[in-house]
Amino acid sequence: MKKKKTSRIVQLRDKLNDYGIFASEQFAKMGFLRVKVTAYISNDVPGFVRCEFTDIDGNLHIIEEKVPVLSDQDWNENTTYPLWSLIPGEILDRRIEIFTTKTRKEKKRTIIKISLEKPWGIYDSNDETVFEVFDLDVVE
Repeated sequence: MKKKKTSRIVQLRDKLNDYGIFASEQFAKMGFLRVKVTAYISNDVPGFVRCEFTDIDGNLHIIEEKVPVLSDQDWNENTTYPLWSLIPGEILDRRIEIFTTKTRKEKKRTIIKISLEKPWGIYDSNDETVFEVFDLDVVE
């Protein structure tokens, strides 16, 4: 008996129902912005810390966020700061910029546009959620 080939519709259905494929497509554009945790600012449960990072224009962005969002460790007012942490976000765009150094050499650097709106709705003190940072500040 000859084995029948599965129809294309069944194959597509199985692909769409496969969690592994779903997860890989959902997290394909996920990245983590590297931030410096500079201070513990509030004992309100569960505790809040201040984070900082710099964008490509040299602007300092400040984020005040709950400790459990940034770490599984118990940070408090007795913790020694600064610390480093990662904030998840969606990578919206990536581009390469060519610039000339002082010694007249051309160099390339990658700029990443990242949104912190998904998955946790994190924003900076100016209510911004989308930032352009250098690729060294994003972990993928």
